[in-house]
Amino acid sequence: MRILIITLFTLLNINSKTIIHESISASFNVIKRGHLLLLEIDFDEENYIKFGESISLQVTKEDFGNYLNKTTSWEIDGEKLIPQILDIKSGEHHTKVICFLSEYRENIKSVSIKNEFLMNVKSHFNIVKLDINNTFKDYRLHKERREIKVDYD
Repeated sequence: MRILIITLFTLLNINSKTIIHESISASFNVIKRGHLLLLEIDFDEENYIKFGESISLQVTKEDFGNYLNKTTSWEIDGEKLIPQILDIKSGEHHTKVICFLSEYRENIKSVSIKNEFLMNVKSHFNIVKLDINNTFKDYRLHKERREIKVDYD
């Protein structure tokens, strides 16, 4: 019985110390909220602090904005957009950043996105979700596919 209890505690201890994410990814959601076009980003805070060129042990607006603008680009109908960070919320292991992209436009014709966010993390990929023009589309970006262009014709 004693061996069984020791084995059980050992297994529980190993499992509690080896928390592994099922997937190493970040999501980028472009959505309409009222008259605004917002970008919501959800990512692993630990990976960002280790690999995102942060000078802080926290996700700050200034550091994150610099890194986001260095690793991504956003264009709608040929106009380059620069995300403006509105809010940062950190949870257990993930951080959510909400950015203003632009005023909402009716009948968007094209969206071009380049995304190399945390691509230096092994096996990392980014999911880009576009919820515009009453249409939902999502794309997986990774080391071999870093750019997309979506036409809404």
